[in-house]
Amino acid sequence: MPNDAQKLDCSGFSPPPVPADIDLRSYCWMKLDLNRLHSSDFIHLASNEEFGAAVKLWTESMRQVPAGSLPNDDKILASLAGYRGSLRRWMKVKAIALHGFSLCSDGRLYHPVLAEMVLDALGNKTQQPTSSPSDPRAKDRERLRRWRAAQRARQESGQSIRTGEAHSTEVDETVETFQGRFTETFPETAETFPIKEREREREKEETLLNVSETAGETFQETPPPEPSQMPPTTREGLICKRLRALGVRAAPHMVVVQEMCARHSDEHILAAAEIALEKKGSGIHVGYIAAMLKDRGKSSGNGVKNKQTDGPPNRSLLPPVAVGGSHYITL
Repeated sequence: MPNDAQKLDCSGFSPPPVPADIDLRSYCWMKLDLNRLHSSDFIHLASNEEFGAAVKLWTESMRQVPAGSLPNDDKILASLAGYRGSLRRWMKVKAIALHGFSLCSDGRLYHPVLAEMVLDALGNKTQQPTSSPSDPRAKDRERLRRWRAAQRARQESGQSIRTGEAHSTEVDETVETFQGRFTETFPETAETFPIKEREREREKEETLLNVSETAGETFQETPPPEPSQMPPTTREGLICKRLRALGVRAAPHMVVVQEMCARHSDEHILAAAEIALEKKGSGIHVGYIAAMLKDRGKSSGNGVKNKQTDGPPNRSLLPPVAVGGSHYITL
């Protein structure tokens, strides 16, 4: 096709299928029949690139004036199809991308299916509101619609208020009439009803007072519980307390402590603790002291036992016992 449409005489072609002044640029919808598209020859002939170029041209034709048409110029068509500056690539996909388009007497290209879409949109344009931001009067129409809705709601609320006032007046008159008829029909009941109510309230108060007095007497007769006595302090507990004050780790429930207290006196245990603290330092275990006291009763190398049963242990007769630092037990 020629680049300049004015050089081509189009008087012999068919007239355009849509009016020349139709403008749908404010119309943001395009009605595409998918069943008709997938049953056509175009969907089977076009490649992915050709199909993409054709869809772009369809959408761009709806924004032209007249709507549904395309200019008969290869440079403009290449730009609309996404090939701006690449005319050679446009010429490769042009034949399939313009499938169904034909030149009309006004020098523009038209597609019969697109022309049907345009005429359908022209008939529904006045009925369907548009939300395109390019329409300058869309905000004015929306503002006018809201104002009319507010005026209609205000009028309806005023009518409902007047109806409610009339209804409340009728209800008051009905209540007064009912009370008058009730008093006239049952005069004794109307007079004695408040008196009976006061008597019931007085009986309830007397019942509550009696219950509170009975509950107070019951609570006063109940004696307070006696305080629990603390368990007596044992000898093992006192020894462990003195050993912990010196820096020895000990507890009354240990079997070592119980055996040591059963075999030795407090003076022997504390003397052995002093000797052990001088050798090992604070933080030793009570088992180290028990081992020192147990070695006192063993025989010497000559077969003669060490004679020291009374008084504190002799420091020279107590052999050292090696206890590793990793044997510490956390209490």
